Amino acid sequence: MSDLDLGFLELSPTGLAIWEQVALHPFSSAEAIAELLGTTPDEVDVELRAQSERGQVRCVGGTWVAQDLAAWLDALHARAQAEQATAAAERARQRADLLRSHLPSMHRQGTRKLVGGDGSEMISHADVNIRIVELVEQATHSLRFMLAGLMSFGQNTPVIEAMIRAAGRGVQLSSVWTPECIEAARRGAAGRLPPLGWVRSNPDVPYRAVLKDDESILVQRLPNDLTSGALVITHPPTVALYAQQIDALFADGEHLVPSDPAEFRQRQKDSQIIQLIAAGTTNKGIGAQIGYSERTVQRRISELMAKYEASSRIELVVKAGDLLPPSQSA
Repeated sequence: MSDLDLGFLELSPTGLAIWEQVALHPFSSAEAIAELLGTTPDEVDVELRAQSERGQVRCVGGTWVAQDLAAWLDALHARAQAEQATAAAERARQRADLLRSHLPSMHRQGTRKLVGGDGSEMISHADVNIRIVELVEQATHSLRFMLAGLMSFGQNTPVIEAMIRAAGRGVQLSSVWTPECIEAARRGAAGRLPPLGWVRSNPDVPYRAVLKDDESILVQRLPNDLTSGALVITHPPTVALYAQQIDALFADGEHLVPSDPAEFRQRQKDSQIIQLIAAGTTNKGIGAQIGYSERTVQRRISELMAKYEASSRIELVVKAGDLLPPSQSA
């Protein structure tokens, strides 16, 4: 084994020799192992206790038994993967909270490269998603989106979540995406899309743009190059022209519906349930209107509360805004 790198076992040469003897002589005492190796019982005892803390040996009634190092290694990596997943989730949560705060905006105001006399602001490629999330979070009554040219959607999950939050607080969404972007979102954002019926598919969408409250628009600087960054424009005539373009593409787009007919039917039922909850209807009344038993209604509401992580019916109506039509959003 002299040519092998076994450093990942965290065993010194002496420690490895001790483990080998324990493996070959199960239920041996530290004294017996010390005699086999020609060393002191105290040195063996200290090493065995260190190995026991790592899970490589086990003490049974004052004697020692070696553990399967292959299984130990698998468990070690499983713990490491779990810790990495936890750390990644925490990083994602922290980044989402940061994007929703005013802090990136303050930094950008102090370091932005260009603010033109026409009200345009240059945004670097690295800051585009941050700026989009800020626009969405600041919207009070309307958001128009058009999305094209995305190669990967994993980084855009905060944008999707911000759009869903906007829908939940009653912001009117008009969103038109290329079919490629819609599929990328389904793959990379845990299947979470903005409200069905508010997103339409149109292959003619030329580039990415976000228009907030008919006041400002973020648009790619170059249609075929996302890496060139974007411009935020507040010039009213220019904003109006972009609004007309997005509205036309949205009007000509195809309604987005689930590909699975059963999923579509269930979503329609869920939409009715949320609307009736918002109207104050009891479970019995909901069942009477949608053809469910009261028990089935209660079960489905519980499932929806778990899905949307809601602790009450009121919170469910707010968080399930993607199931409500625009005129009835919470």
